[in-house]
Amino acid sequence: MTKRIKFLVFLASAFLLASCGSKKNVVAGGNPMLEKQPSLVDVVQAVNSKRVTEPCISAKMNLSISTSKNSARVGGSLRMKRDDVIQISLVALGFMEVGRLELTPDYMMMVDRMNHQYVKCDYDEVNFFREAGIDFFTFQSLFWNELFVLNSKGEAPGSNSYSLQSDASDVKLVNSQNDNVALTFVLNAANQLVSETRFSRAYSDNPVVKWQYSEWTKVGEKDFPGIMKVSFDINNDNVEALFRISSVKPDSSWETRTEINTNRYAEVSLDAAFRKIMSLAK
Repeated sequence: MTKRIKFLVFLASAFLLASCGSKKNVVAGGNPMLEKQPSLVDVVQAVNSKRVTEPCISAKMNLSISTSKNSARVGGSLRMKRDDVIQISLVALGFMEVGRLELTPDYMMMVDRMNHQYVKCDYDEVNFFREAGIDFFTFQSLFWNELFVLNSKGEAPGSNSYSLQSDASDVKLVNSQNDNVALTFVLNAANQLVSETRFSRAYSDNPVVKWQYSEWTKVGEKDFPGIMKVSFDINNDNVEALFRISSVKPDSSWETRTEINTNRYAEVSLDAAFRKIMSLAK
């Protein structure tokens, strides 16, 4: 395996530490949210009503990660069970798993199959996560393309959690109840889905993380994004992770927990893993 593949496996982990089988859904007509001044209650209810209701899904995935100095691309899969687990499998050469990211309410784990190493830690071991209140349910809502507030345990938020901003082109919901971080949701006015979620430091307009959505596909009667683009900075270098997701379907026929053979895999610390990430990204 090349250094480029190693770079991608570890950088995919950094994305967590720092930060189409069905037809596309085409919406005809105008933009209902912009035809008249929207009500905050109506906007929040409309977006919440679009939540995917399937408890388990699986999908094919292609992941591209780039920095100013390096880039790599790999295939894989995305599997999710609501309120329980998110699994991202990274596959090289079309069949060999080289890395896995697993998020549960209790831990996040990154497995490096190539070097037989893994990291398993709590969310509050990452400074920004601890300060902002980011946990499993934050990532769940991000991957499921939902509105949320921090420390909400995945519940659909009410309108009292947001303020509403709208102009000729955008409808935005802003949540700043947390003293350390502000959330901004940019809404797709045509289909009433979240098109971008931004994390900013409190009282700052400059986003720390941007999570953008497009090319929605059908899962049952609901819509799921076929493209997710995540942008953030590490050591003054911009990182962009692009997920291209296809063949999304209801599916519960997979193991929800990854077993690690500790005789073959060595556990490394979060600090050691992050140092290796930085060395591979150079």
